[in-house]
Amino acid sequence: MAENEKKCFFCGYDSRTTYLPQVGFSLLYECEYCGKYILDNMWVQIFTDEDKFKMACVLNERRVKGFGGIALDEETKAQDLVCGYPRISVNELLAQFPQAAGEFLNRILLNLSRLAPRPFSEIRLNFNKPDNLYFFTKDSRECMTILKELAEHGLVREGTGTMEELGRMLTSRGWEIIERLQNSAIESRRAFVAMWFDSSMDDSYERGIKPAVEDAGYMPLRIDLKEFNNKICDELIAEIKRSKFLIADFSGLRSGVFFEAGFAKGLGREVIFTVRKEDVEELKEHFDTRQYNHIVYNSPEDLQKKLYNRIRATIL
Repeated sequence: MAENEKKCFFCGYDSRTTYLPQVGFSLLYECEYCGKYILDNMWVQIFTDEDKFKMACVLNERRVKGFGGIALDEETKAQDLVCGYPRISVNELLAQFPQAAGEFLNRILLNLSRLAPRPFSEIRLNFNKPDNLYFFTKDSRECMTILKELAEHGLVREGTGTMEELGRMLTSRGWEIIERLQNSAIESRRAFVAMWFDSSMDDSYERGIKPAVEDAGYMPLRIDLKEFNNKICDELIAEIKRSKFLIADFSGLRSGVFFEAGFAKGLGREVIFTVRKEDVEELKEHFDTRQYNHIVYNSPEDLQKKLYNRIRATIL
């Protein structure tokens, strides 16, 4: 495999590339900002400039959060690896670009916190490089506008800096907001599990879902295994709101699972769909969920492997 220096396809910064002849016309990019990703030549003519910008921002955020490399594809098949990298849908990644003003602000603050070696230490920003990606903006002018807005609200203040790098520090108020965000759903380590509470599903949970979620660094929560004093519907809704994402297992075709998945989707939470292989045909007959990419499994071990890969590949 030949290596050479080439610009990152998404952010345009210097990148090391490796030609992968075993994967058709594909290149493995290793970018300081966008991380590692495999891109097939077919995508080069498809991406608009706006798509490339959004993808660079999302990939950069994945990198600073410690996520590994990915292979860009038409649909997510995280269990299918390309040279060791999970296949992730381009559209799924583009959909992760922030939409609302509040989401922009929260994710910018979280990105800045990840750039700080420790709380209250200075953050260095170099706009001769693509540091604008941390702000989900296209250029340094937009970044300076955001930094000015953050400063006016008492969230950042000027640091020392250098001729090449801009110095900024998050204030006490800024760190307080970041801590609240880290304890809320946007940085929550909870994963809500919606499934059929039947003994036939015990192995799927204990040997499949639970270890996959825990190995990926999250805490699974199944409402029937939690002690509470409130009404179950109130508690269920509260726990979904506190969770970062939801796993919906449609084995047994329980109506409650569809409600919980729909509620989570309405909140903007990521939902991972799973189902036993034996229930796939019946699921198609009763409910139209074909627009969602289900993990179809034939054993708890199969579920554990596929679910772990999906979580690590798709949950920011």
